[in-house]
Amino acid sequence: MCFRPPTVRKPKKCPQCGILNPATIKTCNKCGAELPGDTTPCPHCGVQQPVTNKVCKNCGFNGKSGSGDPAKHK
Repeated sequence: MCFRPPTVRKPKKCPQCGILNPATIKTCNKCGAELPGDTTPCPHCGVQQPVTNKVCKNCGFNGKSGSGDPAKHK
C-alpha cells in the first residue's frame, strides 16, 4: 500500500534510456528524449492514465458513485 499524498507525482521513466526523471520536466535529463505526458492514478483502480482522461481506461470510473467495474470494461 502506498501512502504517497495524491499531490506528489511519480518520476517519469525515459522511454529511450530508462532513467527516472522528475515529474515536472518534458525531456530526459540524460539523453534529451521526449518524456511521456502527465499521468495520474485512477482513484478507483489505481491504473496510471493521462490527466486529461475523464473516464478511466481500465475500469470506467468517471467520478460518480457506482461507476468503475473492471470486469465490465476489460
